[in-house]
Amino acid sequence: MDGMITQALGIIFQPTQILLLVGSVFSGIMVGAAPGLTSTIAIGLLIPLTFTMSKYSAFIMMCGIYCGSIYGGSITAILMNIPGTPTAAVTAMEGWPMTQKGEGGTALGLATYSSSFGGIFSCIILIFLSLKLARIATLFAGPEYFSLCLLAIIVVFTMSCKSVLKGFIAASFGLLLSTVGLDLICPFPRFTFGIQELTIGIPEVPATIGLLCVAEAFRMVGRPAASNIVRYKVTGVFSAYKYLPKMWFNILRSSIIGTVIGILPGLGATMASFMAYGEAKRASKNPEEFCKGSKEGVVASESANNSVTGGALVPMLTLGIPGDSNTLMMMGAMLIHGLVPGPSLFRDQLDLVYVIFLAMMISNVLLLLMGLFLANFIGKLATMVDNKYMIPFVLVLSIVGPSISYGHVYYFWLSIVFGLIGYFFEKGGFPVLSVAMALVLGPIMEKSLRASLMLPDAGIKIFFTRPYSLAFIVTAILFLVFSVRREIKSRRCEAA
Repeated sequence: MDGMITQALGIIFQPTQILLLVGSVFSGIMVGAAPGLTSTIAIGLLIPLTFTMSKYSAFIMMCGIYCGSIYGGSITAILMNIPGTPTAAVTAMEGWPMTQKGEGGTALGLATYSSSFGGIFSCIILIFLSLKLARIATLFAGPEYFSLCLLAIIVVFTMSCKSVLKGFIAASFGLLLSTVGLDLICPFPRFTFGIQELTIGIPEVPATIGLLCVAEAFRMVGRPAASNIVRYKVTGVFSAYKYLPKMWFNILRSSIIGTVIGILPGLGATMASFMAYGEAKRASKNPEEFCKGSKEGVVASESANNSVTGGALVPMLTLGIPGDSNTLMMMGAMLIHGLVPGPSLFRDQLDLVYVIFLAMMISNVLLLLMGLFLANFIGKLATMVDNKYMIPFVLVLSIVGPSISYGHVYYFWLSIVFGLIGYFFEKGGFPVLSVAMALVLGPIMEKSLRASLMLPDAGIKIFFTRPYSLAFIVTAILFLVFSVRREIKSRRCEAA
């Protein structure tokens, strides 16, 4: 293990790799601060550019973009009341009133310090928990992987949508799409309708880029352009550290909440931010200050949403189950580079795993430095680009990128079609993430199910007689039951 750590340090501290990491963190902060762009779009646009890179450079860039973009949304949220990303919506509730009171610099400083701490905390959990989970995952076989995928899909569609029925329909649609192409066991074409290109199935990368990036570009068309003026003077960014000793427990609690939510598939940084904010308000000695410029609210929100980054990588690296839309994109990039997330990654590519660990840790340190020195400048710079220039840029890269990289026009049309699907699904209230998650996990589920049932004397009972498989199924049923009860109760309250 010591040799692997030394090797990873040697890789990441090469001058070119360090410059790559610095540039990607800065670019990520810029993307996060730019209203309308999200971390998912940034990673999705980056994937085609990584095809010609080494696996180390590709994932160093992705880690930097991931960490930087999650934090970047807080800058415009605080300075302009325009959350650069959905995860910064809670930060805007407290950061903007602070800016209006002349405490914008303090709010930026607190956001930067707490974001960096939350990210580093989650990285520590990522390192220790991943190594432990990877050992446990070596005991998994077909029944465990089927049950785990079932749990992941149910968690995603129940937690990412108010309507359980709409979430179920979206997930079922994704599972149906995952069956298109050659049968996984017998080489027989399914649902191809005589179209030769469909025999290869629906590749995850252009499909997920279409669902999450192209669709977002379509949605950006109808949004009003943001004002590009930061009206308030920003001072006191560095001196915000003096408030941290009084808030250390709030920061720690929010980081734990964010990390745990990151580990659960599909919940994401937005939910972590809201939950940590609610808990901070409940435990505060001054709850009346919330929504009026509370420092505790800024700290809770930013600690939580940045600690999701490390947590979401835990299931992706160890089990091959994406934690959120960002790690879903990163998983697609791994598959393109011939890497298989899961226990085999820790057995065959342990050097890359340690490079990812170090890249995440260093990214959060760079985030702290860049946030303290450049936050005000980045806020002004990010809002200077008008949507009319940004939208064509996002569309061209996300549509043309996969087709150029794969070398076939089929992927061009695939990105457009899935962009339209994502756009109309979102308009109808169907969770797009459920479609993407089911599309990616569908082949794993099907292969695991069929392999399990082909075992001698195996039947449906095999999923209930193995401890891990039974635990996953019971947890999935509990999630489903509680979600249905929650929806029924919510509808009764609305009717009353």
